[in-house]
Amino acid sequence: MHASLDSLSTLGIAALMAGLSITAFSNTDPGNLSTGWANGTYQRGYEDRFETSVPAHESAVALWAAVKWGMFQEPATGAVAGRGGWLFTAEEFAEPRDTRDFAQELERISTTLAADEIAFVPVVVPDKARMQAHRLKRGRSAGFEGRYDWALAQIRDAGLVAIDLREALGFEGSFMRTDTHWNPEGAQRSATAIAKALGDFDIPMAEVDTKQTGAKAFDGDLLSFVATGRYRDLVGPEPERIKTFETSVATTGGLFGAADIPVALVGTSFSAKADFHFEGFLKQALQSDVLNLSKVGQGPFVPMDAFLKERATLSSLPSVVIWEIPERFLTSRRQLP
Repeated sequence: MHASLDSLSTLGIAALMAGLSITAFSNTDPGNLSTGWANGTYQRGYEDRFETSVPAHESAVALWAAVKWGMFQEPATGAVAGRGGWLFTAEEFAEPRDTRDFAQELERISTTLAADEIAFVPVVVPDKARMQAHRLKRGRSAGFEGRYDWALAQIRDAGLVAIDLREALGFEGSFMRTDTHWNPEGAQRSATAIAKALGDFDIPMAEVDTKQTGAKAFDGDLLSFVATGRYRDLVGPEPERIKTFETSVATTGGLFGAADIPVALVGTSFSAKADFHFEGFLKQALQSDVLNLSKVGQGPFVPMDAFLKERATLSSLPSVVIWEIPERFLTSRRQLP
């Protein structure tokens, strides 16, 4: 079936490009045909007209993407199309390329932080494909079914607080339609669940205020796999909007006026990207200040390695470190029971 769709897509794009070619040919002024063929003016006239009629390379790519998406809802390799124009990263349907032994990482990090009397709270963010499974056109391999429960078990076995975000993210549309990440409401509900789980922790409080400031147009990271360009208004994907928020913290100054921040957030783009405002929601839910050391595009392990290496350079150490880990970076079938 997939091969037949590819064939139809190829025929469709070929027909469109042929139509542009014919248009260019028919609209070309040949001049004197008797001399034009001989001296090349006829050929150059056609080429000039063709170049102005046929899109440049980027437009050709957009046209190809528009045909595939408009006719078959088929993105480029790297994304998976769901129902209703939803997109998912292909990483959630495959084994992670570069991962580490999760149990060993938990022990290593926990031991290192405990030496500095820092509480360690790993938080695994469930896959978008898990939480929005009803939007998938096909299910994932059974090997992924138990991965989230396995991760929580690993955390419990390490003697750490295991926070299950599936309930917080179980509502309709908890993730962005054209993006890998949660939407602000999903981020806010997750922050609330984390704060509730840490209710017994002794975290210095601050006066925190979060307010919605409006909304804006939003292009998700998965749109790069459906690069329809100038044809987007015709074939999609449909535009998205995202709510915007602002969070302010009134802190009490420490020694020489320096503010001590009791919570460090180490993670990925789920935490680092301002669009989703997870940092602000976490401050609001904890009623405490948070130092965000998350990084975009480096996975969960590299930012944690950097924090452990560079923590001595901080003016003061946090009392709690929250480690945000997207589920798709964890091992699956190779090490699951």
